[in-house]
Amino acid sequence: MEQLYKEYRCPDCDKLLFKGLLVDSSVEIKCKRCKDLKIVKGEPANGWLCMKPGCPNRVKAQS
Repeated sequence: MEQLYKEYRCPDCDKLLFKGLLVDSSVEIKCKRCKDLKIVKGEPANGWLCMKPGCPNRVKAQS
């Protein structure tokens, strides 16, 4: 199965902040290397076909 998690990296130093899937949400996280707070925004929910975790149809919609 294709891995749906995305890597979220610091825009300044490129350090990996976390891996996950953000949909219609945002996260504030502190970069351990830069010591700055970063806000990471997720993707809009209307771009997904299925929102249920583990669903085989949980793929990004093609526009």
